[in-house]
Amino acid sequence: MPVTGLNKLKTPEFPNVFSACYNSRQRGVAILIHKNINFTVLDTVIDPEGRFLIVKLSILNQKLGIVSIYGPNVDDPSFFHVFFSTLSEHLDCTIVLGGDLNLGLNEEMDRLNTAGTQRNWQSTNIIKQYMSDFGLCDAWRSLHPNSKEYSFFSHVHHSYSRLD
Repeated sequence: MPVTGLNKLKTPEFPNVFSACYNSRQRGVAILIHKNINFTVLDTVIDPEGRFLIVKLSILNQKLGIVSIYGPNVDDPSFFHVFFSTLSEHLDCTIVLGGDLNLGLNEEMDRLNTAGTQRNWQSTNIIKQYMSDFGLCDAWRSLHPNSKEYSFFSHVHHSYSRLD
């Protein structure tokens, strides 16, 4: 994000802002930390393409990796291999990962395409394997294993989906 964009994210409640950006119009992720959280930054990894940000912190003598990701909107398995490889090199702690993967982990449950076509992306299987390897889960799906609830409708793709 340009400096002016970062200044807009900083507020009295969230004065700690970490970000990765590509340019002012494409990509970009951020992590904001509340003023009442006492932490020490141990490591930061900023993707030059603005697709992910990894901040390793120490909070109350516990190591925590906070990760923000914005995945490609095309099937790009190599991106996810690079992302998870980078993640494994920099984290030896509890991981909290959030963002937009730009795909559903379960097309039957997380997406309804009114045009009748389903996407079968290689990236989905790669992400699932890394999630298993890293011990990650989809928190919402874990709490709602059988729910087909959608939070977004794409007019372009004629589909409903559950945003991550």
